[in-house]
Amino acid sequence: MKLILTAAILACALSACNETTTASRAPTIAPGVPIAVDSISGGPDAMRGSFSSAMSNEASVRRVDIVDPATNPRYRVRGYLAAEPTADGQTALSFVWDVFDAQKRRAQRMQGVTVARNSSGDWSGVDQSTVNKAASESMDQIAQFLAGQEQVRAASGTTAAAAPAAARPSSVAAR
Repeated sequence: MKLILTAAILACALSACNETTTASRAPTIAPGVPIAVDSISGGPDAMRGSFSSAMSNEASVRRVDIVDPATNPRYRVRGYLAAEPTADGQTALSFVWDVFDAQKRRAQRMQGVTVARNSSGDWSGVDQSTVNKAASESMDQIAQFLAGQEQVRAASGTTAAAAPAAARPSSVAAR
């Protein structure tokens, strides 16, 4: 009896430590940091439009302000998308984000891959749920960067108004 009771207590204790990969974590919040998405390259027009909409939704969840490039945002973002076959025949949606500061210097590069459930190996294998997941992962990375930069700014006492207007471009030149 004592052995059964000990085993039951041990099983309960171990199950409390069990992590699942499907558990969602709270997204990083980066309020008050205006960014402009200058471009998203790669893939069909419809896919880029769908990705852009999903990114806007994810930005809203994280309280990231996506603004018009003409408003001189603190950061500018350029995205690159690619669909390619995986070794096991599925489709991988790869993304790369370059974040530029107000002086047009690349401040951060982020990247990731989301594997689609479909197995075409090209853009036709990228469904909306894959786009949504990649947009969520993208905005997580961007928001984490922005939140970290805001902590640095707060610690140094720098404000957005402290940057000279001439150092804040209205657009980033296409490369």
